[in-house]
Amino acid sequence: MRLTLQPSGAVLETLPGERILDAAQRLGYECPQSCRNGNCHVCSALLVEGRVMQSGQVLDHGEIHTCVAEPLEACVVLWDGVLAKGELPVRSFACQLSECVEIGGDVWRVGLRAPAGKPPRYHAGQYLMIERENGEKSAFSIASAPHSGRELELHVLAREDSARSLIEQLQRNKMARVELPFGDTHLAELPDGPLVLIAAGTGMAQMNSLLEHCRSTGFSHPVHLYWGVRRPEDFYQVSHWDEWATLPNLFLHKVVSDLCGWEGRCGLLHEAVCEDIKDLSAVHVY
Repeated sequence: MRLTLQPSGAVLETLPGERILDAAQRLGYECPQSCRNGNCHVCSALLVEGRVMQSGQVLDHGEIHTCVAEPLEACVVLWDGVLAKGELPVRSFACQLSECVEIGGDVWRVGLRAPAGKPPRYHAGQYLMIERENGEKSAFSIASAPHSGRELELHVLAREDSARSLIEQLQRNKMARVELPFGDTHLAELPDGPLVLIAAGTGMAQMNSLLEHCRSTGFSHPVHLYWGVRRPEDFYQVSHWDEWATLPNLFLHKVVSDLCGWEGRCGLLHEAVCEDIKDLSAVHVY
């Protein structure tokens, strides 16, 4: 039986006579639940479409208890707190500023430290939202890897007034409130094959997270990292990137799109990738 979960839009197939909660857990979903007999309301959801059998009654709308409700036809339910396999809950942290230094190309390396005993959970390649003093939120890729514990790293391009004001805010307040994780382009599980990572500008932050995660897990397949900028001076440097040159399976390709006396590779980033790798179906691309 087809079961659609809102607000995520995930679609599940339930077995005949299978309860909604049992079906979701069988398929790897993490669901709110407790008593499993319809008394505690922890697993409650709102039946939006369809009919279910619950405790001997047929219901076609309203609140249902997913631990005892069996779909009789295709249903749509609004069920908060359900997480798909590998999905992590969004949490808010008040972080201390541990570092804020310029690293070239008008880019600032920002270090944030979450409270003790509350290490942020995220997948390599995801991003966070940082709250500004006016209440607005800005998105930044997380440059640190999941094994970094309480430490979060961001790479902030501070050429526009908005970004510069954020750097000033961080330096002034010595803290920031962030929410994470967000984003579907990430490595929840490492692939069994070569990786091609493509970054433009400070998109390198996301690739830093992916690469450091690969290093920490002993990933041994070839990794080709393509990093494109407009001008050579837009490249920036993080100290541990020197260590990457010693990795036998990592190949870094820097590409500059505007000709400004650059002695390295010039041209468009996607064209460089296609020139080197004729069959992209044979690799995993991020």
